[in-house]
Amino acid sequence: MAGKVSSMEKSSSVTTATNKVPRAHNKTPGFFSWVLPALKTPRILKTWIRCCVALAAALILMVCHRTLDNMGQAGFFAAIIAVMLPPSIALSLYLLAAITLLLGMCMGWAWGVAAMAAGLSVRSQTLLAQQQHRAQTSLVDGIPQALQFQKFVFEGYFLDPRSSAVFGAFFFIGTFAFGVLRAYIPKFALVSIFGSIVLDIMCSYGPLFPTSEYTLAKIFIIPTSYYVVIAIASLVLIFPVSLNNVWITSLQNDFLQSLLKILDYQTKALESTPSDRATWTQFTNLSQAMRQKLLASAQGLLGQIGVVDLEISVGRLGPQDLKRISQELKSIVFRASALYSFLEFVNRSNTGHVAENETEPIAEDKAGYWDRYTILQKEIWQHEIKHGHDFDSLVPILAESSSDLRTACHAAISGLIDWFNGCNSGRWTGFFSKYNKVKGDQRHAALVQRLAEVQRELEQYREVHRIRVFQPFEKFFDPITGQRLKSSDGSDTTEMFAARSLYICLVFSFSLDAFAERIAKFMSIIVDLDGKRSKPRIWAPSGFGKLGRKIMSRRDVDRQVVPLAIGTSHDPTSFGNQREDTNDEDDDQVQVIPDYRCTRRNPDALPPTSAFGRFSLILGKMFKFFKSPEGIFGLRHAVVSIALWIPSVCPTTAWFYYGNRGVWGLIMAQAGLAVYAGDQIAGYVIRVAGTIAGALIGMAAWYIGSGHGPGNPYGIVVATTVCSAPFFLGRIAAPHQQLALWIMTGVTIVFVVGYSWIDKHVPVLTSAGVGVAIGWKRALLVIIGFTAGFIVMLFPRPTSSRTLVRRTLAATADELGLILAVEVEALLAEEARAREGHYEKVPFVGANSGQKVSPKEQRVRRIGQKALDVATRLQALAPSLQTAKFEPQLSGIWPHAKYAALLDKQTKILSALMLFIGAFTQLDTRWCSILVHQTPFLNPNLMSDIFSNISILSYALMGARPLPPGLPRLRDRIVYHERMNPVSGSRRPSYAGLNRPDLDDVADKIDGSSLGFVEMSLDVLKDGELPAHATALVALSSIITLVDEMTAIIRDLCGEMTFQGFVEFQRDFLGKEEKAIGGGYSRLGLS
Repeated sequence: MAGKVSSMEKSSSVTTATNKVPRAHNKTPGFFSWVLPALKTPRILKTWIRCCVALAAALILMVCHRTLDNMGQAGFFAAIIAVMLPPSIALSLYLLAAITLLLGMCMGWAWGVAAMAAGLSVRSQTLLAQQQHRAQTSLVDGIPQALQFQKFVFEGYFLDPRSSAVFGAFFFIGTFAFGVLRAYIPKFALVSIFGSIVLDIMCSYGPLFPTSEYTLAKIFIIPTSYYVVIAIASLVLIFPVSLNNVWITSLQNDFLQSLLKILDYQTKALESTPSDRATWTQFTNLSQAMRQKLLASAQGLLGQIGVVDLEISVGRLGPQDLKRISQELKSIVFRASALYSFLEFVNRSNTGHVAENETEPIAEDKAGYWDRYTILQKEIWQHEIKHGHDFDSLVPILAESSSDLRTACHAAISGLIDWFNGCNSGRWTGFFSKYNKVKGDQRHAALVQRLAEVQRELEQYREVHRIRVFQPFEKFFDPITGQRLKSSDGSDTTEMFAARSLYICLVFSFSLDAFAERIAKFMSIIVDLDGKRSKPRIWAPSGFGKLGRKIMSRRDVDRQVVPLAIGTSHDPTSFGNQREDTNDEDDDQVQVIPDYRCTRRNPDALPPTSAFGRFSLILGKMFKFFKSPEGIFGLRHAVVSIALWIPSVCPTTAWFYYGNRGVWGLIMAQAGLAVYAGDQIAGYVIRVAGTIAGALIGMAAWYIGSGHGPGNPYGIVVATTVCSAPFFLGRIAAPHQQLALWIMTGVTIVFVVGYSWIDKHVPVLTSAGVGVAIGWKRALLVIIGFTAGFIVMLFPRPTSSRTLVRRTLAATADELGLILAVEVEALLAEEARAREGHYEKVPFVGANSGQKVSPKEQRVRRIGQKALDVATRLQALAPSLQTAKFEPQLSGIWPHAKYAALLDKQTKILSALMLFIGAFTQLDTRWCSILVHQTPFLNPNLMSDIFSNISILSYALMGARPLPPGLPRLRDRIVYHERMNPVSGSRRPSYAGLNRPDLDDVADKIDGSSLGFVEMSLDVLKDGELPAHATALVALSSIITLVDEMTAIIRDLCGEMTFQGFVEFQRDFLGKEEKAIGGGYSRLGLS
């Protein structure tokens, strides 16, 4: 009765808390939420000023007659490049970006020259003579003949169908190549975009000339060269910053600050009551968002570290020092993710309790399956409340016992932030001034002291504070012997605790221990560097030998360097051909552990055995490429280019095309294309909005700067710079999803003002207008280009972003199953060592230590890399979830919420896998053997069920096929294997105090499964390996639960095959099974 009353009280408190859920944490960040933080960041303000100065300098070149005469009619193009590629990044990165931009222009120019040479070679001399005679007879007296002949050229007087056909063939091949390059290698987006622009000029105007005009491309290349010099000068002279400085700033402000916030949220959650579900959910969501930011920051830092040694820098830390620091980032991310996992486990448990409290216990789910797990959880929860070891009782003990260690970690991270801030401050003053040894010793002593505090508190936590969480359980054991209490008849007492809440609390103990240990190691590296790098010095570049390799690497593109990149570095729907990215320094390490992925075979063809067969295989791959999204994008890029190029070489439309600047419609059609339909449509919406806003603001800037006259140079420069400045800030500081809007707005402002100035100050054959006239024409050209791109997108069929989302999630599900298989294989390898008599704990030596790396560490490293690859893939999929909503819903409403939930489930599975491998690193071979033999999670039959379910789910989602009938619930399979197969085999080794042949007699379980101990005692609870063991069990249990939840989502998405009578037969069979077991689910979780 007391248990029921307690349960009702808990239900009341939880329900009350649920009704008071605050809505603040559910709000998505506002569209302009980035503005205030950006204005408060000195580095962003300095970068903003530098970019505005560079734009003003480009505009000054445009309004200066001398430089404008040199740049020509496209003198405003320098200002357009200033908006598209502002000097907002480090000098070394900007040089790489500028080189790729100019390389693309040169490639387009070279291919255009080849097209012109080939076109001139096929011209009919007879037709040319007739055309020249016609032009001579059309001359008008009183007008310069050169000007008249120039007009004749653009009116199409000298067009030759043969030459135009050759130009068209070259143009199609060139635009196809640039399109494939843009989609297949996103790092070369600048090469593709600007190469296509130059090629457009060469092939649109080249056929009009009867003679060789190989320098047509200079109309864009000269302004671009002017601006590149301006940008480099601004990076050197205006608030100069090195990549070394940028890297440390990002580490300090993004990575370490995120760590601090995760610790803060952890502390606030521990200070709250877990039954207050609203508050706990709030801190869980905040911690999850901060974990994603931490992961994104780590990915950015690891992506930049490869080029940090390509520059000359001044500072205390050199490139090798930063690389040494970067090697710790992955481990810290994994440990911080484990801290978040504790909040997530408690939150999921709270959510389940509320659901169970609001309704009667469910015996069957909607598919007709018996839900043993739900009944079991209800019984365990009630038993925990009865004996006072639920979360509300245990979490306050965790908070108090871990307070000192968390405070020490917080102080250590704060000290690291201060130290890195000191490294970034006073680089030049410190270089020229005399070293202050007293301050240096004080700084070093402070670091040593904080390191000692972390180590001391960690040791104290392991020896004293960690075991305080077992205080509520001491009543179940004899205070003298530590053994389980006996009843009056001498048997074990039937009042035994349920271990689920305890084990989840042990997840926190393990995670905090591992996190503090990693922070201590990181601190020790910093202490060592501080002792060696006491004074700033000049660091020379050392990485040019690997420059080509770094440029061609398959790492994800930096969107700040290449903002217009589309596509991904790898096929997002497959992991089969992805090479694991490693640092350059890791390449020399010997990998003795083979890859785990089996080779996919073609069931319709055997491997080739002859040279002709191998050639046919290569030819088949080439044809297959044209069916891939990248190949189709290249064809669309070429087709839309040809479609909008044809009017430029038709005699009746050539003059209209030239006079209305039709080439800009062609450029916009190319720039607006995307690999996937959702991305393209979303891009159109953003770009059209940017074009309209930019046209209106550009017209205002023109009339403000010019009034009713031809334009005042001072007013034009000031007005355009001021009007563009807010959009520069967005270009620098806004999220990536908004970059296209701010870039398009700024480009349109400069376009309207620039063309208006050119029209008034440069002699032109035909006027495009100024202000309003050029503004609406620009908007119309954008709409024409986007319309052409949209039409091409529909054929042969749109490459759906929805299909991308579905197939990517199918691929990641399969990869998650592979990671689990690799982790199980690693665990079995350690269990095999235990059977051979090796009971030691394998030490991890770390990267580049010079010591021999154990097979266990090699496996963990590979698993960590695979997990990071999947995390990157899942994080990159989030934007596609949003853009997919823009696709026309001709087949019905797209279930966005289902796919978002599926993405969330897979992210949580990945977190559990990372938690499991983290626990595995801390287990010795003895405990690995216990985990394998004395818990049902590693039961071969259960593992077969898990791998089969994951494979079936991936297959169904990849091919949009229904699930087979009666797919088993893994949570119920745990109970089944626990109760129906109690003996795991003769391989079970014997360890004193930790072995018992009959698992059915084990009293304490988690989720209905044995914990691995026979004689539960205080000594076992206080064992230092128990937190890692508990973490592994909770992680495996969470994986199984999440796979079941993923199954329910995919069943709703893809459907389920069924046949008449099967559901009824299964219900009857399971009912008989329940009777055979006895139906006593309470004793599965209790004694």
